[in-house]
Amino acid sequence: AERHAEEDRRKREEIETRNTADSAIYQAEKSLRDLGDRVPAEVRSDVEGKIAALRSAMQGNDVAAMRSGIEDLQRALSQIGEQIYGEPAGAGVGGEDVKGTDTKGADQAQEGAVEGEFREV
Repeated sequence: AERHAEEDRRKREEIETRNTADSAIYQAEKSLRDLGDRVPAEVRSDVEGKIAALRSAMQGNDVAAMRSGIEDLQRALSQIGEQIYGEPAGAGVGGEDVKGTDTKGADQAQEGAVEGEFREV
């Protein structure tokens, strides 16, 4: 088993990278479908090109090429958000950083969700 440990690690890494790539492709295609004509043509073609390049990289066993393709696709997807919402990712109204704000609680209150309680035992 120890003789094959390195081979097993590489195989697991390849499988995990393939799963991440599949997920990124699915998310990109879903975003393009959901947003439809709101996505500018040049951004859409860029994302579709990155999807094709990542699929091509997945045909081989080169983990580095797949990771590079995933990163390229994620950057292209961030362009969609910038084009649709007119502001860079992570920027709020007036360019404020929204990382520290809690909007989840407000959304849940509007949906009628009840916040849970807990006790330490």
